[in-house]
Amino acid sequence: MSISPPAAPCRPRAVRALRFARNLVRWGLPARSLLFGPLSLGDDLLCTAVLREARRRGQPFAMMTARPELFAGNADPARLLPVDDDYVAGLRRLGARVVQPYYVGSDPADPQRDRLPTRPIIAEMCFLAGLHGQVTLRPYLTLTAAELAAGRRFPLQIAIHSTGLAAAIPYPAKEWGPDRFAAVARQLGSHAKLIQLGSASDPALPVDLDLRGRTTLREAAALLAGSTVFVGLEGFLAHLARSVDCPGVIVMGGRAPAEIFGYSANRNLTAFPACAPCGLRTGCTHEMLCMTALSPATVATAALATLARPREPLLPVGTFHLP
Repeated sequence: MSISPPAAPCRPRAVRALRFARNLVRWGLPARSLLFGPLSLGDDLLCTAVLREARRRGQPFAMMTARPELFAGNADPARLLPVDDDYVAGLRRLGARVVQPYYVGSDPADPQRDRLPTRPIIAEMCFLAGLHGQVTLRPYLTLTAAELAAGRRFPLQIAIHSTGLAAAIPYPAKEWGPDRFAAVARQLGSHAKLIQLGSASDPALPVDLDLRGRTTLREAAALLAGSTVFVGLEGFLAHLARSVDCPGVIVMGGRAPAEIFGYSANRNLTAFPACAPCGLRTGCTHEMLCMTALSPATVATAALATLARPREPLLPVGTFHLP
């Protein structure tokens, strides 16, 4: 999900200048930085793909983030910086480049509808960052051996998620429904141990280990790394699963094409009635046909097929050539 950061509070010019000077002394003057904003959890993770491609080209970016834990152990960012509007404004006045690679924007005719990009979102982000040539379409998160060991709770485990409505910016048009996920969980329960991830307010599913609201970001990543499959919606946890090579069965429906918002190594479950792809955030007037067309049996079958495959680095890894 791509969002603009909240508007900066109105402060006297002298106060802003002092704040910038203090940050400049502490954080320096990076030539190039990436910034999504303090609410952009999934988008910060997607920036790891841009950082990797930029470093490969000898053009590293610093990363402005409110979640440095996503980048621990990652050598790709030149450095990590705070998210601070006065610092950003001052850097730009001094000629530094601060890239905000927003891959979608609002449709001027409908504020609840996204204008979808025509290429994969990671490719669009790389393009906006000024990168060219072939780019790899996946994010990265580095876990320690101890974290990986702690994330393996059962010999065979499935991670599952029921809703994205607790996100900072929820997208009701991405929802499939907790009751359907519960039906999937019941079908999978005899084949592997199920672990529920998500926020404390998410509806509970019939699982073996309920970790809603009880994990840090890195603990959730480790649990995904220890799982044979992740079952959930397009969103942060789907990106997090891909970053640690956990296969995903992702309920996508028809809001956006899988080749733009999904990963080629996953089983992306889609349905495209005449109204799709719509790009809606909320306000579907077609009874969510693209989601209701996907049955719990279809999702469970896809998860079981993934469960039967050996766990190994995910292939294929998508690529895209930027002019």
